[in-house]
Amino acid sequence: MKRIAVLLLAFFLALPAFGASEEEKLPFVVESQKLFYNKQKRTATYVGSVVAQRGRTIIKGDKMVIYFDSTGKEIKKVIVTGNIYIKDERGEGWCKELVYFPYQEKVILKGNAKLKQDKNLIVGDKIVAYRSGKVEVEGIKRKVKTVIFPEEKGGRPEQGSR
Repeated sequence: MKRIAVLLLAFFLALPAFGASEEEKLPFVVESQKLFYNKQKRTATYVGSVVAQRGRTIIKGDKMVIYFDSTGKEIKKVIVTGNIYIKDERGEGWCKELVYFPYQEKVILKGNAKLKQDKNLIVGDKIVAYRSGKVEVEGIKRKVKTVIFPEEKGGRPEQGSR
């Protein structure tokens, strides 16, 4: 279970406006086919082949909406929908909707959510991860599934005691 928590936490820490102090200095770059900015609602909506990148972390989806706080300078919430793919040097993930709350230090992956690190995999209908390390995985339409491979030492899977 510890390895799964580390896997989920690694993805969570890699998301925009979050992570180590060096990461905070990196720009959050978003590309898409269209951008709609609404000053009154304090939202930026990116539509069509959205690619967001911060450092080595990449998030792809069909649509991304960034909600800003009352000052319009801080990100309050980010929602990504449609064909979501997340990748960084620690692993990759997929889901249908991703919701990120920087102030609550929480990310939610919804809809056939999957996180993969090397061969290890966790699947659920909803995965909620907090920076504190707390992780919740729900199987709403089906059971939660976790696949954990043993650590390899010297090119062989680790053997249990006999």
